[in-house]
Amino acid sequence: MHPRHRHRPLPPQARPAAQRGQVITEYLLVAGVLAFMLFATFPGADRSVVELLIKAYRDAWSSFSYALSFPL
Repeated sequence: MHPRHRHRPLPPQARPAAQRGQVITEYLLVAGVLAFMLFATFPGADRSVVELLIKAYRDAWSSFSYALSFPL
């Protein structure tokens, strides 16, 4: 296919308002689901994903700072 005949996306101001609204709705829906999955505690789990990440970071920092405390 010749490069001049490729489809070019429309700039945001040229898109219909309904399409822009649909994009915002889809973005908010996906962002909400991801936030729920990160912060929710599921049955059988005692911590959320964010709490597990924070604990892992604290454990790693504790080990790192302990290793730094040794004299050279």
